[in-house]
Amino acid sequence: MLIRRRFQNCVRSFLARFGISGSAAFFGAIALILGLYSYPALRTAATTESKRLPAVSAPDLGLYLAMSNLVKGREGSILNPYYRISVPANSVGFLKFRLGPMLFGFVDQLLAGRLWTALFVWNLFWWGCICVAAIYLFEQFLPRGRVELVLAGLSLLMLFSFAEVRAIITAWTHLPSTRFFNMVELPYIRPFTPQVTMPLLLCYIGLQIRALKGKTIAPWVTMAFIQFFAMAAFPYATLMMAGTTAVSVVWYISRSPGSAWRRVLGFFLVCSLADAAYLLHGSTSLHYGSPDQTSLIHLQLSLAPKSIGRLWVLIGLLGAATALNRKIPPEVKWPLVGVGLSNMLFAFGDAVLPERIFFITDHIGYFYQSTIVILLIVAVPAYAPLHGRALRLLRITSVAIVGFCFLNGFLVAEGNYRRYLPFNWEQADMAKWFDRNQVSANDLVITQFETTQYDTCEWIPILSDAESLYCRNAQVLLTPKQNHDEQRLREVMYLYFNGKDHQWLENTIQFERYGLYGEVTSFHTSVEQAQRIVDLRREMGPLFDRVEHGDPAIRDFFRRFGHVWIIQEAQNPAFADSRLNSYLDFKDQERAGSLVITASIAK
Repeated sequence: MLIRRRFQNCVRSFLARFGISGSAAFFGAIALILGLYSYPALRTAATTESKRLPAVSAPDLGLYLAMSNLVKGREGSILNPYYRISVPANSVGFLKFRLGPMLFGFVDQLLAGRLWTALFVWNLFWWGCICVAAIYLFEQFLPRGRVELVLAGLSLLMLFSFAEVRAIITAWTHLPSTRFFNMVELPYIRPFTPQVTMPLLLCYIGLQIRALKGKTIAPWVTMAFIQFFAMAAFPYATLMMAGTTAVSVVWYISRSPGSAWRRVLGFFLVCSLADAAYLLHGSTSLHYGSPDQTSLIHLQLSLAPKSIGRLWVLIGLLGAATALNRKIPPEVKWPLVGVGLSNMLFAFGDAVLPERIFFITDHIGYFYQSTIVILLIVAVPAYAPLHGRALRLLRITSVAIVGFCFLNGFLVAEGNYRRYLPFNWEQADMAKWFDRNQVSANDLVITQFETTQYDTCEWIPILSDAESLYCRNAQVLLTPKQNHDEQRLREVMYLYFNGKDHQWLENTIQFERYGLYGEVTSFHTSVEQAQRIVDLRREMGPLFDRVEHGDPAIRDFFRRFGHVWIIQEAQNPAFADSRLNSYLDFKDQERAGSLVITASIAK
């Protein structure tokens, strides 16, 4: 009893530091949310009876885990974990913004390489941080004592995805069947991005409100630190923070032009210098495709209307409702309006920066969820009378929202478990087979690629020191020249073994499924895309010639390896044996659960 009281007091005192009331309700809600988010991983581990690798619950997990433990080479280079080739780190833009995976690497080391446990702890920490940061932010602008409203905002933020409203409606209208919940994801189930930067953005907005309320520089100093941390982890969050402050300071300076100017100018100088120094350090390339790709800046205003969707319009309406309401204090109003305007403005990013490494329009979309919830939770109470029957109705509605969101969260978590279970079975079967230590560092592994959600090759660097023939994710850890030379040739070799040939090349338009991200879609007009497809066929044609006719250099490539292991699904094998036999001699084949694994040597 004494221990429990002390624990509760510690929790209350911790939450009280952030000005949080109703700590018991908040603590309970956070615990339930963490339980729902952890459910897919825990149930997957129980079903597959494997904790060798973390459960797949979102795309790109293997990529981020591989990035957390990169082997460093000489003179600032790193070893590409898939192809085991040296890559100058300062020539790969993606590596500059890997603070999240680097921090996870430290967690993994602290837990002695127990990868499943490390990711489980990592996820709990950041999901908990999002919850605490959301409560802290909501307490900045909601009337004191409105615990139900805070809980409603927290539930909507964590358990209801506004980006997937149609899928959610479809799922609910097909109850009691729950299979349609497989189409929906929990908003922050994906590790690393945007999971790491979301609590930073929420805290930044709360601090911006405090900075406008008070006269001390402490909030400004903390904001400067937070935005720099976000820059190193996910720079799109820094864009959101910059836009939020830009709108806020217009009102701030107009209110007290004397002292405000000095504080704002100092803040912007510190942030600008720190961010510029970080971005310019080294010779990092902002490209990762072929050297002849689109220019870095290319103004295409005709693309702007394509960025306007339902969520963009909703943010605009909620932002306008917030800006026009006189009940909302200006030090609260303008940071929140700034968040909405930033989201709306940066949604047009691809119309200015088409370079496919940025994908600004897509990445800014990660912040739609938080922006809508924040504006919704502040706008509704501002327009509703907070007394009498209206207040009771608002509280009842808030409690109903909380109940609905938690039920929805459970069904979505169950759907997530079912959606990724086939992938997790494959992953567990492969991990068990690799634990037999048959694969050496001198071997080559060829894996089957089926969907962009999951790729077996992601786990090869984590399970062994062997080299992969081809992995689509390898491109983000290669220089532009290496992508043009190394990645493209490996892609063609994979396609050849997959049954593709010159005829396929001349007829297909599905290049990005196998090739570089944004291979075609970074060219936005139909004329540009058509020309890009022609260029790709011209570029890949000679490579298909080499592979189809048994180029000696390609044969020598396979002869470098002691064994070549071919891993594919037993029920849906991807490779043509005749194509494989043109380069390899099969020696042995075995079944490993849902997989068929073939041992071979080069001819």
